[in-house]
Amino acid sequence: MEAGTVVPSALPYVAWASATFAAIPADQWEDVYASMQALKAHVQEYPGCQKLEAFVEVGAAGAVHVHCYTVWDTPEQLEAFLERGYTFERMLKGVANLTAEPTRLMEKVF
Repeated sequence: MEAGTVVPSALPYVAWASATFAAIPADQWEDVYASMQALKAHVQEYPGCQKLEAFVEVGAAGAVHVHCYTVWDTPEQLEAFLERGYTFERMLKGVANLTAEPTRLMEKVF
């Protein structure tokens, strides 16, 4: 997301979120999972972070498909996290040299 980008909104009752998806090869899953636990604890300390959640599905070839979501109080906090924070995407690159799909901006309505 570019600095100064206006985040469209489905106000009045929303929280701002990011969604990042990735496929983790089976032989790298154990290391990635351990790093995700540390990532969750770290990110939830950021101002305005309501939560980091991950959902997984094991694919036919053994790869683990991860959907990682963060939820924020304000769009500015989400923007700051995506620009400068330790995101799931950055963690994957550093820990396992894996590339996630581009992060999506979302709104949590309930």
